[in-house]
Parts: sequence; C-alpha cells; structure tokens
Amino acid sequence: MKRAFSNIVTFLILAFLFAGSCDNGRVPNGETVSTIIMASFNTLHLGWDNGKDLNKLAEVLVTYDVIGLQEVMNEDTLKKVRDILAEKTKATWQYVISSRSLGRSTYKEYYAVLYRLDRTTYTSNSAEIWNDEGDLFEREPFFASFKSKNFDYTIIVMHSDFDSNKEVMRKEARLLHTVFDSVLRRDPMEKDIILMGDFNLSANDAGWDSVKTMSTMTNLIPGTSLTTLSTSGGLSSAYDNIWIRTQFTGNEFTDTSRADYYYSLMFSGSANPGLEARNRISDHVPVWAKFRVDKADDD
Repeated sequence: MKRAFSNIVTFLILAFLFAGSCDNGRVPNGETVSTIIMASFNTLHLGWDNGKDLNKLAEVLVTYDVIGLQEVMNEDTLKKVRDILAEKTKATWQYVISSRSLGRSTYKEYYAVLYRLDRTTYTSNSAEIWNDEGDLFEREPFFASFKSKNFDYTIIVMHSDFDSNKEVMRKEARLLHTVFDSVLRRDPMEKDIILMGDFNLSANDAGWDSVKTMSTMTNLIPGTSLTTLSTSGGLSSAYDNIWIRTQFTGNEFTDTSRADYYYSLMFSGSANPGLEARNRISDHVPVWAKFRVDKADDD
C-alpha cells in the first residue's frame, strides 16, 4: 500500500513538472499574475487574401497579453484571430480597433489593440485617433487606455509612412513628441504612456532626436535589433520598437524586453524558416516588454 501511494505521489509530481515544461520556450506567457507582456506587431495586411495562416499567427500572439497591431485590413479577420486565441487559451480575448481605416491614398489600414481579458481591461470610451488637423501623418496615431491590476496605462499605436527618402519617416518621428504631449494633456494624471509600433526607422536614427528630448524617454528595443524579414527570409531593418518614460513607467517595467524571432523554432523543419514566416505570418517579428502589475501605481 505504501509503495502504491509513493508511486502515485511520484506520478503527480512528474506530471506537474512536465506540464510546466510545455511552454514553447520563446518568452514567458504571463507566468505569474504579477506581470503582463505587451507586444507590438505589424501583421502584414491582416485580412487580405495573401496566404496568411491565422492559426500560426495566433500561435505567435498567444505568447503575449496585450498586443498593439498594425496593418489590420478588416475587422472580420481580427475577430477570427481573437476567436482562435480564445480556443487556444480557454480564456476570453477582446480588442479595440480604430474607428476608421487610416491612410491618404487608396491603401488604408486599421490599428487595433488585442488583449486577454483576464490580464487587462479596456477603459471604456478611451480609444481615439489623434486629431491630425494639419494632415501631418500618413496614418495618424491611435491610442487607448487600459488597466492591469494596479497598473493603468495608455498605449499609442503607430505605423509610420515609408519612403526611400528617410526624411519622410524622420518628419513623422519628430512629430511624435507632439502626439505624446497631447495624449498626456488629455489626462495629466496618467503618465504611463507607452508608444509602440512600426516606425520604419531605427531608434538610433536622428529622426528621434526631438522625442529623446523628453525627460527619460527610452526605447526598450535596441536600435540595432533587426525586426523585419526580407524577401530572402533574412533579418533586415530595425523598424519596430516600444518607448516609455522611465521616470514614470520604469516603476513597472521589469527590464525584460526584446524582439521575438519565433520563426526559428516554429518553422525549424523548413529550408528557410524566415521566408516561411514571412509568407505565412508577417514580414515583421513582434517586439515585446514585460511590466509589473502588482505594485502601487505611482501616476
């Protein structure tokens, strides 16, 4: 009887340890209720008939708790991704999407923030498209506010214009100082503002100089981290990033952030994992950062 009981205990311990080892090994998936993982991801025309594998896309997104999305082409496809995530996690997922598609030409896209409801909640009626009175941006920034336990914050999502002339992107980057200030003025008591997106510009570029004049403004992804996949499947440009002011949000930031080169594992059996990821998911990789949500919010 004692031997049987001992075997049962051993089995339960091994089962518990094995269950804990089933994570995909890329990044922690909100492993404790004391943290959340925020990501930014350009999804490469999500909703177009371009061979995208929504299940594979969801396998990438499931790693994160809150995701700022760029290049969302229609809401119906976003709903499908949300539902796949719900099935994979057995948790409720929701999203907030820009009230209209953005762009000066016939090419337009939506911004969205996709989030896991047991990790964060959306602050009702807080979503806005920045009031771009002078038509300064190709796609004006989108922002919305959220709360994760004690941590309330506002996310600004941005996808900059692209041109072979870098001055086009630099012009928009310099204007983000004004956007950040106007979002702060909207609610002066909320200083946890997180700027994320595809800026088509490295954080080391001179175009960010005006943003960097803001006290303690910091890019969480190094300006040398390559975040796009070329047509040959190799890593190329350092376009995607997350920015915070550490004097405020540094209280919650855990000093853990990086670009997620998921394809090396997801498509490890492929002759060209990067190219397969580009064709089936996106020509960008997500960038992410982890934040504490159990501290007393200081702003």
